[in-house]
Amino acid sequence: METTIFEQIKGKCPKKKVVSLANKLAKKLSFKSGADCENLCRLAYWLYVYGEKELAMDCIALTHDIPFEHDYNVWTFIHDMWGLEIRLLREQGSGAEADRIARTIDTQLLSPSKLIDTPEKQQVREAKRRARFTYEDAINHDNVERHLQANDLASANRWRFTALLGMIGDTETGLYPLLNESKAKIEEKIAEYIAELTKLK
Repeated sequence: METTIFEQIKGKCPKKKVVSLANKLAKKLSFKSGADCENLCRLAYWLYVYGEKELAMDCIALTHDIPFEHDYNVWTFIHDMWGLEIRLLREQGSGAEADRIARTIDTQLLSPSKLIDTPEKQQVREAKRRARFTYEDAINHDNVERHLQANDLASANRWRFTALLGMIGDTETGLYPLLNESKAKIEEKIAEYIAELTKLK
């Protein structure tokens, strides 16, 4: 079934970035693999960039039944996808479902792992982690500007695209205080980056 989804995606959105990722995922998609989950995440976001929101949701739906196992090589990308799903659901007027997904992410991030054995310790650790997320970091400002000054547009665009995963994936959850404060600026930057990325063939 997954292979069929990726074949449909290639047919409906034959952009270079999309086709490349869809081909990789049609050959291999393991939810134990951080690399595979990153490819799926990137595919969902490229589809969003190109306006293929239903196809992006089809990709994200593949993750809905994956059991949470604290492996953030995998789950960072799944949570980024779920952040995109929250955004798309809110655009559709499905705020209650979007809020439910945000609560699920919150619960998973606050659940203690084998290394941190109490909820209290994990809550302190997670609060500190969330407080480190700033607007400047989220937009990859320094990396984008450095490559633009060097007239390296391809590298600047790679950093712009990577920034979208955090600007959308993290901010839409409402779990990061400094990103919440900067939401209006982040929305402007999302629109700016997408406008640049859609110029790519």
